[in-house]
Amino acid sequence: MPAKVSHALFYKLEDGYKMAKLEGAECSLIFRNGENEVIAVLNGCDQKITQISPYHERELTLSEKDIIRRFVLTQKYGLNTESAEYLGLSVVRYRDGKEEYLTENQLKKRLKAPLNNVHLHVGSLKKHTLDIPPFSRGGMLNLSRAEIKKIIIGNNCDLLIDMRDNRFVEALRVGESFNGSINMSRNTVESIVVGNNCRCDLSVNESKRCFTLNIADVYSGNLNIRNSCFHSLNIGYYCYASVRLGDNWGRRDIVVGDSFRGSLNIDNVNVYSVRIGKDCKGKISISSKSENYGNRKIRIDDDFAGILDLRDAKSVERVELGQRARGKVNLLGCSGVKVVKFDKYFSGYADFSESSVEYVRAGYGYSGDMVLLGCDNLTLLKLPRHKDNNITIERDPLNVTSSDNSLYYRFSSRQLPGSYFTPFYKRIYQEMRNTFSGSED
Repeated sequence: MPAKVSHALFYKLEDGYKMAKLEGAECSLIFRNGENEVIAVLNGCDQKITQISPYHERELTLSEKDIIRRFVLTQKYGLNTESAEYLGLSVVRYRDGKEEYLTENQLKKRLKAPLNNVHLHVGSLKKHTLDIPPFSRGGMLNLSRAEIKKIIIGNNCDLLIDMRDNRFVEALRVGESFNGSINMSRNTVESIVVGNNCRCDLSVNESKRCFTLNIADVYSGNLNIRNSCFHSLNIGYYCYASVRLGDNWGRRDIVVGDSFRGSLNIDNVNVYSVRIGKDCKGKISISSKSENYGNRKIRIDDDFAGILDLRDAKSVERVELGQRARGKVNLLGCSGVKVVKFDKYFSGYADFSESSVEYVRAGYGYSGDMVLLGCDNLTLLKLPRHKDNNITIERDPLNVTSSDNSLYYRFSSRQLPGSYFTPFYKRIYQEMRNTFSGSED
């Protein structure tokens, strides 16, 4: 109930509180208590409040915030997101420019229906589990201030979700056929599960806790994880996403399923092993700044037809490719690699030039190309007896021996560690080592 008195427009509120607008200060509202003391100033023009400032840094009580909130809603003032957050209100913006300001209870009711074509900024929400209804599409959700433990996104949603700096969330479940983006940077998530057939841009930077990430089949989009800890990272079948991992550390291997079609860039990620499934036609790049920090091994299963670039992988010591590999392997100048094994029917191209490789093996049916120029540490090269291949090397072997339809080219008298070979061939190697010959897996 506004009243006009001595050059001021003021409103009498409950419990003796008042709100006044002074003449000559059209963009400010003065909030006073029952003793007529100024306790806050609300700034903003054109019926929209953009800042709420407690007077002399006196923090408002919850009841005082309630009084201001009721005043704002009753007088139909607009609020920017910061002011709404301060009052514990959530903002819903529609495409036509209309805005709603919801209390926590009102928001909980609103979240029971699909969030279509709205921008929701959560100011206050305490809930153990938040279920975002299926078929919520065209929306933008800011959940950074939501006090929720678990978020479940229903199937067939198309949303942009911001959870940066959320210090409450522990688990995220993304339903099938999700389309959109999710930012989980600097929050406390411990478990992320993404369903089948999702096209999702997912970012996790500077995670506050170690987490597990499991992505199901047919995943596309952009996955970016940097300066974070993960216990395990698994991606399913037929992934054609762009995956970038940088300056991370993990307890278990990085695993990518069959038919990988995307790009995988791993830079300075401290896990023991990277495993890629069958029928990979993607591009894999691994780099590390130190031989003591990064993954030690990479294994790619059968029918590899992609590109493996390990030029800057100082930590990678062991590379294994399955049967019928026909892709390209670049180890040019790789200072960490020691052992490279190609299974049967390798028909691809591998450049080992100027690398530190010590032992190379190619199985039966090898018909590919290898370049071994400047490989000063090369000690043993095993090739099938049937030679339908091209080897480029400037060194002559010390001797050549044969066993089990294979030829063994020894380039140094140095003895290789038994860990390079499987038990059966390790025994053969040990029996022959004193005569400058060797055998392996």
